[in-house]
Amino acid sequence: MDFIERFREAVKIPTWWPAGAQKGEAAAEAPLVRFQEFLVTAYPAFHKTAERWVLSPYSVIYHWPGSGGGSDSPVLFLAHYDVVPAETEKWSVDPFGAEVKDGFVYGRGTLDMKATLISLMEGAEKLCTMNFKPTRDIWFAFGGDEERAGPIGAVQNAKWLAAKNLRFDWLLDEGTPIGVNQIKGVDSPLALVSIEEKGYLSLALTAVQKPGHASRPPKVQAAAVLAKALCRIAKKPFPFELIPSVERFFRRIGPLSGGIQGFAMRHARLLGPLFFAAAASSPTTIAMLRTTVAMTQLKGSAADNVMPSEVKAVINLRLLPSWTIERAIAFIKKVINDDRVTVSIHGTASEPTRANPAYRGTGQHGSDQPGWKDLAAALESAWPGTIMTPFLMVATTDSRHYKEITGSIFRFNPYKLGPDDMSGIHGHDERISEENLIKGLQFYTKLLESM
Repeated sequence: MDFIERFREAVKIPTWWPAGAQKGEAAAEAPLVRFQEFLVTAYPAFHKTAERWVLSPYSVIYHWPGSGGGSDSPVLFLAHYDVVPAETEKWSVDPFGAEVKDGFVYGRGTLDMKATLISLMEGAEKLCTMNFKPTRDIWFAFGGDEERAGPIGAVQNAKWLAAKNLRFDWLLDEGTPIGVNQIKGVDSPLALVSIEEKGYLSLALTAVQKPGHASRPPKVQAAAVLAKALCRIAKKPFPFELIPSVERFFRRIGPLSGGIQGFAMRHARLLGPLFFAAAASSPTTIAMLRTTVAMTQLKGSAADNVMPSEVKAVINLRLLPSWTIERAIAFIKKVINDDRVTVSIHGTASEPTRANPAYRGTGQHGSDQPGWKDLAAALESAWPGTIMTPFLMVATTDSRHYKEITGSIFRFNPYKLGPDDMSGIHGHDERISEENLIKGLQFYTKLLESM
């Protein structure tokens, strides 16, 4: 069985979480356990070389010992094997069939993120069969609940590693890809290596009223009060800001664009409001320049002829690294300016993860940050000539749970993805090209070999 076939077998394991299932339910956790066991069967040479700890169905850790003096500068690789559910009826193929069609492997989790996890294991297996031994210690921490914010898997892994007094020189997790046609006016593929991550915060906005029959509605209805609050939020977004990592990004890609746009990118801070006005035409750039608000859920009465006792909206915020959860809540409350609407945290929240202080920004390529040169060499091996640039992760990853035990954190996927490819992540007909799989394997093998 070759690499592609082993990858397909991994995709066929339906590691999604059924609605309403709880931790400890054997039926729900069985696919997670099956995936852990699949790794043992598929990669025998690596499992003879590395130490393995299974902490739960959501947590598995590997230690690949280095040959000399590397224990004081270990490196950590993260990945997750759980996936989001798939609306089967809206796919053109079986989401867990791993069908190969027109040079692509289709399936839930192909991009997010079994390709990365399997490529890491493939690279390690290949090197182990060649009797390769890394100089420094290499650790792998795989989680089974990243799509539910990692409260069991990633948190348990991080605590376990911390209890062993381990601190890592740098770590690599999933993240931004090699972007193709994702920045307007820039045709060159860009390896977007995220060095910091936005925070995550969902807020519940609630307005209450006396319940009753819909034939006798009150003069002021809770739904109208809540709607007014939402309109105020829509009309008063968070302010634009140019944080250092994003400024470096635009400075880096400015010469690739040319003309007025290229000039604006290179001198974004000098232009200030003019630059922000131009950048506001794209959701991609807006996400890099402000704390965003997405209105995601609305809830009212359970019946169409009953006045609800309360109406509720959930808004999801992604916080720029310059913002805190407390400050963002205060901003939303001030914008709403209505005591009839209560604002509370909904679910799990996380503060932004700032870049490693070692990233001083003195070089355009970030070559002063530990691990950057290793990533650059691996990228050149797989995708020669591709431009690599610091970036801001606008989504969230498991890496935020490890920030207390590592230096630099990188979030990157070595796959060339255009807008159509990106839409498959958490969407319908998720797929990855066989070319990306082969190039990704080259990247991770070279990276592991350099340790």
